[in-house]
Amino acid sequence: MRAQGRAARAALVGMAAAAAALASPLAAQKDERAAPEVYAKLLECRSITDDGQRLACFDRSVSALAEAEAAKDVRIVSREDVKRTRRSLFGFVASGFGLFGDDGEDEIEQEEIKEITATIVGVSGGTGGYVFRLDDGSVWAQNDNTFLNRPAAGKTIVIRRAALGSYMAKIDGGVGFRIKRRS
Repeated sequence: MRAQGRAARAALVGMAAAAAALASPLAAQKDERAAPEVYAKLLECRSITDDGQRLACFDRSVSALAEAEAAKDVRIVSREDVKRTRRSLFGFVASGFGLFGDDGEDEIEQEEIKEITATIVGVSGGTGGYVFRLDDGSVWAQNDNTFLNRPAAGKTIVIRRAALGSYMAKIDGGVGFRIKRRS
């Protein structure tokens, strides 16, 4: 018991140190995250009062934006793209890293995925824990000693966020067990 307590304290201290180390670079990154220059120039065209000059500015800027997108320097994504990507990263990326505009300006963009529901398409492993391949292509591994009858393909699994960055799963509403994303 004491060894587990020491290990838990050591893990918490390690997480706190990692959070402190990441805090300042993330804060700096957040301030630097502005609209790409090619987009900012497009928006500047709105302030030109002369119709001909404004149209010429828009024509130049739209061409530059199209070229930047073709060169993959700029990517235009829809809200649905962001939601789909967030779901595909569930289990990998902690929220608050600013990958998807998490700057508090848009509550819908800020919406955090707390759980996913998927269908099991494959199961491997055994008494030491099962590995689940899901219909979304992700692979998750049981990482506790909870006894489970061998789950079958086609069953529904619900995976939700738990404490301290861990995840819990239930198969068809059964007993909960700890699980970790592999790929």
